[in-house]
Amino acid sequence: MSKSTSPYHEAGWILNELLPTESSNNENARNQKQRRGLKSLAFDPKNKKNAPSKATYATVCKTMQNLPVINAVINANGRKLRKAIGFDSVRNKGLMYVMLHELLFGKYKSIRGGGKIKRMIIKQEKELRKGADEYIAKHGLPSGTDGDDRGVNFPRYVRVNVLRSNTEDVIKLLDEGCSANPGKTNGGPVEESSKSIIYADAHVPDLLVLPPSASSWLHQSHEAVKSGKIILQDKSSCFSALVMARGHSNDGALADCDYIDACSAPGNKTSHLAALIHASIRQHCGQDEKVNRISPKKKKKNSKNISKSTIFAFERSSTRFKILQNRMDLLCPTGDKNSTTAATVSVEPTHGDFLKCSPTDPKYANVRAILLDPSCSGSGIVNSPDRWMEDANNSESATDDDGGKNNNISEEKKKRIQSLSNFQLLALKHAMSFKNVDRIVYSTCSVHDEENEVVVRKALAEANNNSETSGVAQEGNEWELVAPACLKHWPRRGNEGGIGGLTSSQASCLIRCDGLDGDETNGFFVSYFERKKMSVTREPPSSDLGVVTVNQSVDIPVYNGEFLTQSKSEVDISSVGVDDERIEELDNDASLIKMPNHKTKKANITASDNSKSAEKSAKKRDKKLAWKKKQAQLKAQRLKKKPEKRNKASDLVQTDRS
Repeated sequence: MSKSTSPYHEAGWILNELLPTESSNNENARNQKQRRGLKSLAFDPKNKKNAPSKATYATVCKTMQNLPVINAVINANGRKLRKAIGFDSVRNKGLMYVMLHELLFGKYKSIRGGGKIKRMIIKQEKELRKGADEYIAKHGLPSGTDGDDRGVNFPRYVRVNVLRSNTEDVIKLLDEGCSANPGKTNGGPVEESSKSIIYADAHVPDLLVLPPSASSWLHQSHEAVKSGKIILQDKSSCFSALVMARGHSNDGALADCDYIDACSAPGNKTSHLAALIHASIRQHCGQDEKVNRISPKKKKKNSKNISKSTIFAFERSSTRFKILQNRMDLLCPTGDKNSTTAATVSVEPTHGDFLKCSPTDPKYANVRAILLDPSCSGSGIVNSPDRWMEDANNSESATDDDGGKNNNISEEKKKRIQSLSNFQLLALKHAMSFKNVDRIVYSTCSVHDEENEVVVRKALAEANNNSETSGVAQEGNEWELVAPACLKHWPRRGNEGGIGGLTSSQASCLIRCDGLDGDETNGFFVSYFERKKMSVTREPPSSDLGVVTVNQSVDIPVYNGEFLTQSKSEVDISSVGVDDERIEELDNDASLIKMPNHKTKKANITASDNSKSAEKSAKKRDKKLAWKKKQAQLKAQRLKKKPEKRNKASDLVQTDRS
């Protein structure tokens, strides 16, 4: 097929690669396409020269977000509009989807360029707009918005990397950025001091909370990100390392022991755990200066005063292992013998499969804790374009050609979730088989019980049962769920009963996040396991109101939902998921992530400006349609006159011959 001249050609090509294969019988081909995400496809390190522009990436994201609505509109009433626009006969379905999005939900509600696909859509423009309006009204969405209102506007979370900088310096740096890039918070203008829009998170130490509009200037190409001073990491993603380090006691991580991060790339959780261990060991050593004064030559003499931990970071993928190495070099300066970090903690990237790691290997004899955050469905990542695509595929195949229900997609989804659940259970049971390990954190960014409560229940039952039947069980070595001490004030807990089959007390030990229910962070699940013998030193419940998450010398308020009312339109869609922990094949290095190429935005457009713009666009569209209609009539008249001229010419020829 010849290359399209449409201005949406590149966006259409990317979308075609993400859409499922047409042959429903070829399940392997379908699954192979679904494995690759938008970012890994659009920003493939092997094809950096052809990386899409910011506008193209944004167009693809918005189209993916609205695919379920577009499918609902064209498939309504027995797929009437689908047949009318010839959707099934079009080979470039990605291009047609992009044009449908631009017509129904685009900024100008019109399609640029020309071509056959556009003409097919324009013929049904009135019916398409009517169907979209009916969908918006039926689902209670405000008029003038995108058809799919699932995009949630979370605050911009910034984790201070205390291995490279400190909270005070980072706040000064961010304060300058906020001043240079003013936005709106709480529906009003920013105050004179930009520190008024920088908050401390209520649960995670050294995690700062900025307004969603900060995403327009605070992204992967920011100097503080490239230097490793800050990490753009979602709040819920920070819970895994936090629970690993402070689940047993809020006093800090265990000293004099090693850790394993079983599925570590790209390394955000690994670096976070290293930072928490570093801070804890410095605290247990006493004054910070005590560590700073120790030189490499005197290290042996003072070794009794310093505890050092090693984090073995496993990654089996060669591509992701390189990402992990680069990230650890940037975020964890443990190679510098003169640094305080090297004196307290080191990260050892390990290219290998954790499942093949022997629990009896002497190298891991000092490991006492394992952080397990395995591959999952990612169903909790609210603003993930790949999740929108999965929902679109489900909605696309929700009905068959006769308008009946089609359960093929739901069955495939169930099989995929079950396959992931089996792998997760295997990994968790393997972690529990390390005899010297007495603490495990298991987490996912999934909201499915099959990947969370079900895995937890089965792992507990099988691990404890195996130890009893094998005759090697010792009193206190059984595993049990424990409520993390560091998150005792987090309100959302696990699901009891149901397919998970957990008791009320067990479910209360689990941590859940729901980005669609007011948690202001992506969906997440965290479970914390301990050997029963650990209960002797466990921190008792207290009635305090919270924990200190920033140094007392830092004068910033604790975040309490101040950005909940900020307009969704202030966030650039092209920044969606850029700081996501689950980058499958994309190098997290800023040199590879060329998008988004953010520029300072213009002042926010008011509601009246929006209505005027929409009215002006409608007038232009009507005027253009009227002009096209007139041109079509003139063309028809010209074509009608041609046969008359031909008849007259033939009469003249016959007259001359006679």
